[in-house]
Amino acid sequence: VKNPGERSRLWHHEDIIEVLTFNTGTKKVEGICFDMSRIKEIYLHPDTFTKMCKLRFLKFYNSKDDGENKCKVSYLVGPGFAEVRYLHWYGYPLKSLPSNIHPEKLVSIEMPHGNIQQLWDDVEHNGKLKQIISRACNFFTKSPNHSLTLHLDKLVNLNLNNCKSLRILPAGIFRLEFLKELDLWGCSKLKTLPEISSAGNIEVMYLNGTAIEELPSSIECLSRLSALYLDNCKRLKSLPSSLCKLNSLNFIYLRWCSSLKSLPDELGNLEALDSLIAEGTAIREVPLSIVGLNNFDGLQNLTSLYLTDCGITELPENLGQLSLLRELYLEKNNFERIPESIIHLSKLAYLKLSYCERLQSLPKLPCNLSELDAHHCTALESSPGLVFPSHDPQSFNLTNNLKLDRNEIREILEDALQEIQVMAITRWKQLPDMVDFFQSSGRLLLPGNEIPMWFSFQSLGSSSITLKMPPAGWFSNNKVIGFAYSAVVGFRDHHVKEKRWFNLFCEFMKAKPEDCTEPLVGRSFLWGFNYVEADHLLLGYYFFGDHDFSAFRKHNCDHVAVKFYLEDVNNQHERLDCCPVKKCGIHLLYAPDSTEPTEDPRSTLD
Repeated sequence: VKNPGERSRLWHHEDIIEVLTFNTGTKKVEGICFDMSRIKEIYLHPDTFTKMCKLRFLKFYNSKDDGENKCKVSYLVGPGFAEVRYLHWYGYPLKSLPSNIHPEKLVSIEMPHGNIQQLWDDVEHNGKLKQIISRACNFFTKSPNHSLTLHLDKLVNLNLNNCKSLRILPAGIFRLEFLKELDLWGCSKLKTLPEISSAGNIEVMYLNGTAIEELPSSIECLSRLSALYLDNCKRLKSLPSSLCKLNSLNFIYLRWCSSLKSLPDELGNLEALDSLIAEGTAIREVPLSIVGLNNFDGLQNLTSLYLTDCGITELPENLGQLSLLRELYLEKNNFERIPESIIHLSKLAYLKLSYCERLQSLPKLPCNLSELDAHHCTALESSPGLVFPSHDPQSFNLTNNLKLDRNEIREILEDALQEIQVMAITRWKQLPDMVDFFQSSGRLLLPGNEIPMWFSFQSLGSSSITLKMPPAGWFSNNKVIGFAYSAVVGFRDHHVKEKRWFNLFCEFMKAKPEDCTEPLVGRSFLWGFNYVEADHLLLGYYFFGDHDFSAFRKHNCDHVAVKFYLEDVNNQHERLDCCPVKKCGIHLLYAPDSTEPTEDPRSTLD
C-alpha cells in the first residue's frame, strides 16, 4: 500500500512521521510502533487518532530513555482509542488518559516520564489489565483507588517507579491475586504502606528511596515474597519481627538505610535467605540471631552477606557455620580480629576487608578464596595463615598495610613460586582435553621493594627486560605454559585526593620492534583505587591461551622485550611517569617433563 495511512501496521520511522504530521491515518491502522528518540519534537493535532478507530497497539517509546517529552498535543478527541489494548506513551503530555479510552479493554498501559496525574477514577471491569507502568511521572499523585483495585484482578506488574508526588497507596493493592511485582522505587513522598489484611502473591517489592519509617507488621501475610528492596530508605528505623516469618524471602537489600540501627533478633528464622545486603546502615553489632548459635543454624542458605560501613566492632565466633557463604563484605568496620572459624567457609570466594583500620591480624583463610581485598588495613601486623592459593584465578590486595611482618611477607613470596607451579602443572595436564582455551591470570599486591630471588630474569632500576626465548617448537608442543611476573612500583611521591584506578601493563614485544608492531602478549592488571603509600610489589602469573601460542609460533621469536608501565584509566589511559616501575622480573613456566634451554637464558637489561 503506497499511502502509509492505509496500512494496518506502521513500523517505519518516516511513514509514522508522515501519518502523524499530516493527519492521514485511517480506520485500517491497527498498530503503531514509534521510537521518538530519533526526533527533536513532533506536534499532533487533537484529532490525529480520530479516524484510527481500529487502533489496538500504540507504542510511542524512547530507546534512549532521556526523560524528554517530544510528542506535543494539547488534548485528544475522537474515538481513536476505543479499541486500544496495549498503550505505551513515553513522555505522555496530558494530565489524564484520553476520554474515549475503554479501560476494560486494556491489557497493558505504560506512561513513563509522563505528565499524567491519575489513571482513572473508576470502571466496572478491568479484568484484562496485567501491567501498569507509570515510572518517573512526577505529577502522578494517585494510584488506582480502592474500588478500582477490586477490579484489577489480572494485574501482574504495578510500576510507579520515581513517581515523586505519590503519597498514598490503596489497601486493595495487596489483595490483587495475580500481582507479582510492586515497584515504588524513588517514590520519595510515600511515608507508609497500607496494612495487609489477606495473603498476597507479591514476589518482588521495591521500596528503595521512599520515606517510610517502618513496615507494617502484617507484612508476614506476603508469604511468597522473595526479594525486598529497601536501599536508601533514610527514615527507616526498624524492621518488624514478623518479617522473619517469610519463609520464601531470599534477598533483603538495606544499603544506606542510615537510620537503621538493628535487625530483628529472629533473623535466623529466614531459612531461605540467600543475600543480606546492609552496607552503610547504623548497625553496630551483628544481629543476635547470627551470634546466637541456635538461631544461626537457620541461615544455612546464606550465600552473600554485605555489612560494609556499619561500624561493627566484633564478629561472631561461629561465623564459620555459614557453610554456603560465597561473598563476605566487611569493609570500613571497627573489629580487631576475624574469628578463626572462617576457615570452615569452604565456599567463600570473595572477602572484602578494605579500610578496616583496627584489624590487627588475619587468621588462616579458606582454601578456595578467589579474591581478598584488605587495602588500607593500617593496623594489620600479622597474617600467619595467608598463602598464595594454588587455584586459578585469584586476586589478593594488601596495599597500604605497612605494618605487615616482613618475615611473613618473605614467606608468602617464597611460597608463591611453588603454588604457581602447581597451578601451571594442573593447567598443562588439562591442555590435551581443551579444544579452545583462554589465558588465565592472578595477582598478589603487597608492600615491598624487592623482586623474589627465584625470578630467572630480573631488571633492577628499569621497567623492561629482554629475554632469550626457548625454541619455537616449545610453544607448538606446549612446553612453555606461561610466566610469573613481578614489578616494584614507586608510589611514595604520588598522592591524590580523588579516587584513582591504575592499570599495570605487561607486554611481550619482539626485541626488534620493526619485526612486529603489535605486542605478542598484552596483559592489563588492575592495580587498585585511591593513592598507595610507599613502594609496593605486584606478583602474579599469566598462563598462555590459544592466541598467545599462535603469536609465538607465527613470529618465531628468539628474543622478546618485556615492558612494564602504568596507566591512569581516569585520564584517557595516560601513562604515569610519577609512579615509576623501579624493578621487574619474569620467570617462564615450563611443562613438568621439560627442562629450561641449555643455553644460558640471561636477560639483557635496558
